[in-house]
Amino acid sequence: MDIEVTERQGKVPVTVIHVKGNVDASTYEAFQAAGESAFDRGARYVLLDLTEVAYISSAGFRAISQIFKLLRGQLSPVAQAQMSQGLRDGSFKAPNLKLLGPNSRVLEALKLAGFDTFLEIHSNLDAAVASFEPLTEV
Repeated sequence: MDIEVTERQGKVPVTVIHVKGNVDASTYEAFQAAGESAFDRGARYVLLDLTEVAYISSAGFRAISQIFKLLRGQLSPVAQAQMSQGLRDGSFKAPNLKLLGPNSRVLEALKLAGFDTFLEIHSNLDAAVASFEPLTEV
């Protein structure tokens, strides 16, 4: 698995983590570490580019969950409460973590695991970057 991290500017600065190869038990730690490292360097809006991921296992899902947990900590208390309610009723979409271009096999796995219920999935890089909005403090 190869990982490249780039920055794109939309309404907010977006960190794009480009992943190439399989995300499984032998590679998920590097994937998760890339997300944690980006966060430690100040990334608050992250797009996970899965366009060149052929396969993702439950270990890959754990890595995505960990990145989600890091970023959700940046939400205001009111937004956190809204997120909790939205996760329960299926209306929440993460404002600062999104996915790009999973192939049909990876998309099906993401759907079976329920990730599509709280993460936006985009097919176009520019549209994905443009979809991020500044987080509002409430």
